[in-house]
This record gives sequence, structure tokens and C-alpha cells, in this order.
Amino acid sequence: MFIITTERLGLLPLSYEQAILFTRSRNDFESRAGLALSQFELNATEGFSAEITESLNNFVIPKLKLHNEHYEWYSHWLIIHLQKKLIIGGIGMNGLPNEAGEVMLGYYIDKKFESQGYTTEALGELIKWIVKNPNVKSIIADTLTEGYASQKVLKKNGFVYDTLVEEGIRWRLIL
Repeated sequence: MFIITTERLGLLPLSYEQAILFTRSRNDFESRAGLALSQFELNATEGFSAEITESLNNFVIPKLKLHNEHYEWYSHWLIIHLQKKLIIGGIGMNGLPNEAGEVMLGYYIDKKFESQGYTTEALGELIKWIVKNPNVKSIIADTLTEGYASQKVLKKNGFVYDTLVEEGIRWRLIL
């Protein structure tokens, strides 16, 4: 099993089989993985939780099936608190770099773990992994216009304002 670790966190990209189990039953996944059962809560609209589920079912799982050799680029990565053995968030990319060398990513964190540096730490570690691919020229992330905490996370990791988009603000890290 491939996992990236920091002092406090583990970043685990779900395989095809793991992603299916995770979407069917988070508790079953956590039990089988030896993790504590999470009481996950997002500080977001109900629509955002539905968006994550929809993304897993309609993007991540089909892409994992098609791109097994590069699954990490299409996967949903779990952010795991190592000491608590608890899933505290998720992060991931939309695939290998496009023709312009761009990779888009997104992330979320359990509201009980906000403002403790976990998202900044997880994003920073994932960026270190992403930039090992020589085809990556920039990394993109979108935030809501009022998503100040997320914007702060991006700025701490070197992202700068790029442009306005339908969803809010696009940020870019140029390598």
C-alpha cells in the first residue's frame, strides 16, 4: 500500500477496490483499514458532501479502473491523522498533467480539525509528490470567493491569485 507520511499525517490514495468500499460504506472501509470510526463533519453546504460522493462515483472510480498504472493521479486521497488513526479529510487531483502541464486539485477537512494546520500540511506534502513529475508546470485550485480559510491554505503553499471563475477564485502555483 502506497502512503505518504508527515510527522502528523498519512496521505493514502485509494485504489479502485478501496474507493468502491469507501463509497459503499465508510465505516466498513475504516474497520478493514484498522482506522477509528470517524464522525466526519464538513463545515460546508450539504451540496458539497453530495458533490464529493458524486465525484467519487462518477469520476474517481471510473478513472481508477481505466488508469490503474497511474491511479494516484486520479484517486481520492484520504488525509489520516496518524496518532488518532482517523480519517480527517480528503485531497486529490483530476489526473495526470494536461498538455499545458497543469494539474488541478481539491481538498476538504473535517471541521473538528480546521485551523490546526492539517490542510496546509497535507497540501504541502502532496505538492512535493506532484512536482516529482517533470511534466507538471503548474498546479491549480479553485476556492469559493468567501473561502478565506482555503485561500489561506493555498497562499501558505505558494499559490497566487490567477483569475475569477464561475465557482469563485482560481489559484495557481507555478513551478
